[in-house]
Formats: sequence, structure tokens, C-alpha cells
Amino acid sequence: WRTVFNSIVMCIFANTAPEMQVKLINAACGLDWTVEDMLKCGERGWNLKRAINNRLGLTRADDKLPKALLEPFLDGGSAGFIPDIAGMLSAYYEARGWDPGTGKPTRERLVQLGLEDLADDLWGQ
Repeated sequence: WRTVFNSIVMCIFANTAPEMQVKLINAACGLDWTVEDMLKCGERGWNLKRAINNRLGLTRADDKLPKALLEPFLDGGSAGFIPDIAGMLSAYYEARGWDPGTGKPTRERLVQLGLEDLADDLWGQ
């Protein structure tokens, strides 16, 4: 829902609950959305943004953290720990419905979200 929150230019520090946010959207736009409608809209926006970036050349190889964040701490409870970024990224892609090899939203996910034209554009017809 943060994608919708950002797209309607609400201050993130307001920390408005999704239920209140949907009431504000409905009042301003004359809609009759539920929280689920808003979540789907946000999911569509997130996948659209990802697909645009994929079309511009972004791939899984670009989804990385700065080197400094991947160096283990020398002491403390996390001393020596290096996170499995590749595994975490694969799990994230799976949760999002994105292709694990390319990082693109899968055709199936885009169709689920009503983005058939985008699926054809990204994956071919």
C-alpha cells in the first residue's frame, strides 16, 4: 500500500493506516475502494515500475547492496555473519511473482494484475 501512499503524495511520516487512507482516496476521487482494492492498485504500480526498469535494461544483476553493507561486523551478536543476499533475493522474487533468473514480473503475475498488454510487451506475445 506504500506504492499508493507515495503516488497520492501523502507524507510517509503521517503513518496513515490503510483503512484511513482508503477513506481519503474514496472521498477525494469518488471511488468505492476497499483496502484490498488499494493493495491491488499498489501491487499493480510496483510491478509496472519494475517492468519499466526491466525494459530499460535492469536485471537481477542490478539488484544488489553496496559492498560496505555486505562486510561482516567484527564484534557483537552478528560478528562474522554475511547475509545470503542471492538466496534472499530469490525468495523475494518468488514472493513477488517475478522470474528468478531475470527479475522480471512473470507473465502470469502481470495477467493476474490485469496487465496483459504489459505482459505481452515484456515477454512477447
